[in-house]
Amino acid sequence: MTGFGQAEGSNARHAVAVVLRGVNHRFLDLVLRLRDEARASEAELRELLAGELHRGRVDAVVEVTRSQPLRPRVEIDGELVRALHHACHDLVEQGLLSGGLTLGDLARLPEVVRVSLREDVWDEEDRRLLQGLARQALDQFQSARSQEGERLAQLLAGRLAELQEVAARMESRREQVAGQLAESLRRRLQELLAGLGAGGLDESRLAQEAALLVDRSDVREELDRLTSHLEHFRSVAAEPGSIGKRLDFLTQEILREVNTLGAKCRDIEMVRWTLDAKVLCEQLREQVQNVE
Repeated sequence: MTGFGQAEGSNARHAVAVVLRGVNHRFLDLVLRLRDEARASEAELRELLAGELHRGRVDAVVEVTRSQPLRPRVEIDGELVRALHHACHDLVEQGLLSGGLTLGDLARLPEVVRVSLREDVWDEEDRRLLQGLARQALDQFQSARSQEGERLAQLLAGRLAELQEVAARMESRREQVAGQLAESLRRRLQELLAGLGAGGLDESRLAQEAALLVDRSDVREELDRLTSHLEHFRSVAAEPGSIGKRLDFLTQEILREVNTLGAKCRDIEMVRWTLDAKVLCEQLREQVQNVE
């Protein structure tokens, strides 16, 4: 399911923002994007998210900015400055230079003056800040997914009810179709074998063959399994926790029974109903992909 969560906060040194975005995916795919400062918290952030999320592609973006700029560090090689000073002093006394060393002269010498920024350390206080914000963003993310889940549950219930209605119509017509098929077969065989002579066809043998053909076309077992799968689907959909993969498997089983029904049915009306059921199964399958 899709979802979105965001949280922001700061301490004396860092301002942190956590953004979670999720889209549908068959499995769990966590993508973490952290600044270098927060890399030390990547493992525990991944553990937090994976502990509650089970399906979907989830992008977690962590932005970190300094609350105050880092102070520069200035290092001066005193020994080298003194050596330069003495060398310049000698040159001035010899009349080779008109003046001594200045600060500008020293600043142009990287061997003498080194300026660098202090390292930005990610400490325990920063770690706790990030964890707290990630928890807030995750709660918001889950809340958004729960709202979508309620809407999705209504859609699934609607498709399930339509499939159950199709199964009920087929069950009510099944015995009628079986009787019509038996009579049709009997009449057709009698017409084909009318020229066999005085004896004709043995009535008991005719009844056996007709019963065998009707039994091969009977869809009672398929309808029983279809009804059982639909009931199982409804019970699983009402369970808490991660149920998406189980519903996906049940949807495949429902479609398998519907395909078998379509292959065995000889009644045109029942064939049309199985086509309607296949469309409903496809719609059910598409929605199930969004369930965690």
